[in-house]
Amino acid sequence: MGEAAAFNIFSARDAKTRFGELLDEALGQPVGITRHDRLTAYVVSKRHFDAMQNKIQELEDQLWLAKADLARKEGFASTERVDAFLSDFRDIDNVEISD
Repeated sequence: MGEAAAFNIFSARDAKTRFGELLDEALGQPVGITRHDRLTAYVVSKRHFDAMQNKIQELEDQLWLAKADLARKEGFASTERVDAFLSDFRDIDNVEISD
């Protein structure tokens, strides 16, 4: 993975008094918030948050596909059963949750 991404840091007090500036900064890159000299939170733009959520979903899907393929190869599940599971999984994954 290498080096951690560089980002600006605001103390909790500065974040409170310079909130508009913090939001502007967060549009470009995540902003760290410290409290008592400890990094305690990040503020990220909606665009960055959505991209992270999409990447997590993509990686979870890849993991399920790999596990299903392994189960099929090792004889723990038939091709038909794996295909049915993946079909059900995709149907569940596509259901929208409303409040």
